[in-house]
Amino acid sequence: MTDTGHQFYTEREIRDLGSAVDQLRVGREAVLRDWMERVRANQAMATGQALAEPLLLDHMPQLFDAILDRLEINRSREDAEQFATVHGFARRLTGYNIVETVLELLMFRRAIWSHLTAVGARVEGAYAAMEQIDGMVDRAVLSSLNAYLDPNAAMLQRGALTSEAEPGAPAVDGEIPVA
Repeated sequence: MTDTGHQFYTEREIRDLGSAVDQLRVGREAVLRDWMERVRANQAMATGQALAEPLLLDHMPQLFDAILDRLEINRSREDAEQFATVHGFARRLTGYNIVETVLELLMFRRAIWSHLTAVGARVEGAYAAMEQIDGMVDRAVLSSLNAYLDPNAAMLQRGALTSEAEPGAPAVDGEIPVA
């Protein structure tokens, strides 16, 4: 077993983890498609069902890549959390409620698990990957919720992004002006 102070996996577990990450990278589009289908099929996701595909995808591809990069090249955890933060703000602006915001990320985790199962990933590698991915998705949920609930962003309401705001008006207290 390798124990460098940062790593507690055997060489075989490291190879299996690498294999699971490779399977997820190859299956990226399938994972994202499965996630979108889950969102569209879930009755609790009324807002997500109505969004056009680009708006629904939002920052999920970047979040997925950041999570895999974290496993593969030790990319900063803050990168994934940044995408989750933007995702939380964007979901509030698109009319999601807080439950929909969390459910979406939980379905994302399920789509990843489902893909590893569907491609017959080695149990050891899949478990090692999902053990870490679960923690990263949990942090993504928290980052997304923090952004969604941020009282300093209270002025970022739909009116600031639609015709309700006066064109060319200066930004007031954090509002985003519409050009």
